[in-house]
Amino acid sequence: MKNGSQDLPWPIIGESSTSSSRHISGIAHTGRIASDISNCLLQDNPDTDALEVDLQSRYSLSPQDASHLIYEAVLNLNQKLFPPIISLELILTEGCNLACTYCFEKEMLGHKKMPLEVAKSAVDLLFSYSGDRPSVTITHFGGEPTLNFPAIQYATEYAEDRAAELGKSVNFNITTNGVLLNERIVGYFADHKIDVLLSLDGSKTTHNKYRVDKRGQGTFDRVLKGLHTLKEQMPWIAAKLTVMPTNASQLYEDVVHLHEIGVNEFLIGHASGVKWGHDDMNIYSRQLRKVFEWYINMESHETLRIPEFDDIESGASFGCRAGNSSMTVSIDGEISPCAKILALDNKSLLSKLGDTRHGLTHLRNRMELVSCKHVRSECEILGIAKDYHGGCFAENYEDNRNLFSPSRQGYDFAVLTRAACSGCNAGSKID
Repeated sequence: MKNGSQDLPWPIIGESSTSSSRHISGIAHTGRIASDISNCLLQDNPDTDALEVDLQSRYSLSPQDASHLIYEAVLNLNQKLFPPIISLELILTEGCNLACTYCFEKEMLGHKKMPLEVAKSAVDLLFSYSGDRPSVTITHFGGEPTLNFPAIQYATEYAEDRAAELGKSVNFNITTNGVLLNERIVGYFADHKIDVLLSLDGSKTTHNKYRVDKRGQGTFDRVLKGLHTLKEQMPWIAAKLTVMPTNASQLYEDVVHLHEIGVNEFLIGHASGVKWGHDDMNIYSRQLRKVFEWYINMESHETLRIPEFDDIESGASFGCRAGNSSMTVSIDGEISPCAKILALDNKSLLSKLGDTRHGLTHLRNRMELVSCKHVRSECEILGIAKDYHGGCFAENYEDNRNLFSPSRQGYDFAVLTRAACSGCNAGSKID
C-alpha cells in the first residue's frame, strides 16, 4: 500500500506534530499540518523537501519552522515505532588511497569529503534518536577516513561536547587501512580513546595479493609500520581479515602470524560478492576449525580475542543492527542502514532511511529492516528459517539483487562456520 496506514502500526501522528509545534510560538492549523505531514510520511518514498516548501506556502511558516515541525514529527514517530539508534557510521570521504581488488565500496569511490556541517548534523541526529540510552557509538568510516582527518577531529570533539551536555557517554572507533597512520594521528586516537580496526588480511603474501595501492603495489610493509606506531600508544590492536577463496588455505597461518606481530583481536569474514566453490568453502571451514582450536586451547586470552568464537550463533535471530539500532550517514547527509548497503548504490540509495535535515523519514523502509517480515518469509519458504537469520542484507543484494532474499552462499557459510566452531559436525561439507 502506498497511502494507507492499515498495514503498519502507525501511532497518531497528530499527537506528535501538535506536541512538536508547542516548541514554535504562534503556529496555527496544527491539525491540518499534522495531516499533511502524515500523508507525506505514509508514502513509500516521502519527499520531505517538497513537503517543507508546501508547509511554508500553505501555512506561512518560515523555512526553519517548517523544517523543525517535520523533524520533530518524524523523531516522535520513530521513538514510538522503533528501537533507539545508538550507533552511527560517518562516511567521512569517498576517497581512498588504495585499490583493493575485492573492495565492496569501489563503485562509490570518488574525491568528495563530508562537510563539517553534515558531520555536525549527523551527530545531533544520533543523540536525538538515542532516546534514554546512556551511551552511543560513532564509527569513522570511508573510503579511507584518515584522508579527512579534520572531519575526524571535528566530529569527535563535537560529539564529546554534546555527550557531556546530555549526560551521556560516547565511544569511538575507526576502520582504516593503516597506510597513513603516524605519531600525530595515532596520538589523537589515543587521547580521544578512538579504537582502531586495521584492515589487514594476513601475512605479507596474503595481504599483498589483494590489498594494493593505485600502482598495484602491495601495502603490507606500510600497514605494518602503522601497526607498530599504534602499538606504541594503543597496545590493543584489532584487525579485520577478509578471506578470499584463493587465500582460504592460509587462514590459520595468517591469524597466528598476525598475533605474533602484535594483533590482539580478529574480525574474520569471508569475502562476499565473489563466488566461492564448494571446495574453497570446505577449506575455509577446516581452516576456521584450526583457528578455533588454537584459540580455545590458549592458556590465557589476555592478549587475544576473536569475538565470533565467544558468541557462536546457535539459533535464528532475524535482522541485524542496520536500520534497527544503527545508521550510516553519507558525505551528502543521506542516511542508509549501513555502509555496505550504501556502497551498493550511493547515487540512488537502497532502503534509504532519510537525511540529516529531517531525520529517519522513510518509515516503511525502516519497518522492513526492523521487522524482517520479508526476509523471514523467504527463509521459511526455503526451509532454512530454523537455523538461519537471513544473513547480511548487502550480501543478499549482491547475490540476488534483493536485500530481503537470503543469499544461499551466505547460508552455507553460516552453517559451516557454526559447525567449525561448535565441536559438532566439525567436518561437515556442502552437498
